[in-house]
Amino acid sequence: MAQEEGVDVEALLAGTNIPESALSLENYKASAEQLEALMQNVLRLCRPGITLEFGSRLNLSAFGIVGFAALSSPTARDAIYIAHQYMPVILPILDISITEQTTNTYIDLRLNYPMEDAIGIALLEATLASLYTMANFVLHDAMPEIRLEISHDLKPYHEAFAQSRNVTIKGGCSQNRAIIPTKVLDVPLPLADSTTFSMSVKQCDELMEELAQLDQTLGAGIQRRLLYHDGEEMLTQEDIARELFMSVRTLHRLLQREGTTFRQIANETLTLRAKRMLEQSDQSVSQIATELGYSDSANFTRAFRNQTGATPSEYRKAFQARQARHQS
Repeated sequence: MAQEEGVDVEALLAGTNIPESALSLENYKASAEQLEALMQNVLRLCRPGITLEFGSRLNLSAFGIVGFAALSSPTARDAIYIAHQYMPVILPILDISITEQTTNTYIDLRLNYPMEDAIGIALLEATLASLYTMANFVLHDAMPEIRLEISHDLKPYHEAFAQSRNVTIKGGCSQNRAIIPTKVLDVPLPLADSTTFSMSVKQCDELMEELAQLDQTLGAGIQRRLLYHDGEEMLTQEDIARELFMSVRTLHRLLQREGTTFRQIANETLTLRAKRMLEQSDQSVSQIATELGYSDSANFTRAFRNQTGATPSEYRKAFQARQARHQS
């Protein structure tokens, strides 16, 4: 779609570490960092609202075996819960929750990985637009008006999207969600097939098991522990080893088997935290350096540049420029 907009693929993938060959691979899994870098390029190079339109092109068939499971589901309710159960296969950084009430059913979306606001907005909008497209496909003649609520202010492209579809969009809400009448959940799906459904669900379960194994590496667990630690000082290698009831030497050996080290994980985590602080606070570089435990801003700047290729000030300036373009 970006190519349709005249955007060069090489420019779109610049700095993402995603090979161009991956674009034709159905099972290629981009990391959260790769996705974030890609979305930064999309927001910088493409027109506002392109992710909303892109999401509207993503029907069930775009989601592989999870899409087939939903298509062959007995009812619309089953299809929605398939999306809920197997969302990690589609987009691991997104959580989906479903609340059924007498009149309406609420499908809430939330990112479970810290990303800059503009990127989070774009991903959530794309997902909501895709939910609308999928609902329209499976419900067809029974398609009701769907309400979308988003946590940010409405832009002209939201209004254009809503006017051409049976949907209303409300901005400035406390959550990002789709709201549908509960009565349509019992609508039988035209492509319901018990054999295909059972086979597809079995394959989805196998993919979930594979994801769980990938996510349960020691390095990934340590990074999550460091990232969400709310103490004043960062946890040390000794702290982590003590929590895991092992020696530092054993911890080092196990991480070495995974091709990483505690220092590498700690540096990546500090960089991620630094990015969020540069994006979401007005603190000076010196204040951020102190909060992250650096002896001075020069050491922080050097470490940040080694990880990102930019100084903290350059990163913040580039982020603010992206935000300004997105809001214009």
